[in-house]
Amino acid sequence: MYLCIFILLSISGSRELAMSLNQTYNMKIKFDMPAFEKGSCTYADLVFVSIYRLIHSGPRLLRPIYKSIVAIVANIAPYTKCLSREGCDGLMYLVQVFTKREFIMEKEDNAKTVTALFECLNYLIAYHDETNQNL
Repeated sequence: MYLCIFILLSISGSRELAMSLNQTYNMKIKFDMPAFEKGSCTYADLVFVSIYRLIHSGPRLLRPIYKSIVAIVANIAPYTKCLSREGCDGLMYLVQVFTKREFIMEKEDNAKTVTALFECLNYLIAYHDETNQNL
């Protein structure tokens, strides 16, 4: 699991990869989310929702790599043109989790994690505000 996160972190810095995530999700893998069944979601939505679900229902053993997980979202956010409702809800959940006082005060680096998350929101709103109405 940790290896997959670090591989995704290293390739998420690629502009070409981040731009290609704006394509419509068209795989035949079934998810328990209605938006993915309709075909209106992108691969970027898949990344945002997967990270949300990983944090939401994942084990607390992932706590040491939260900074890396948020960095993945922050790396692809400037190139994400449109997020679905589920992707935006997942992003807002991450804001709720990482802005809790307990999390921020736990370690010095946790404030940097929150900063990266706010930069992610800033990029989405500043560069793609017309296409991110759900946000």
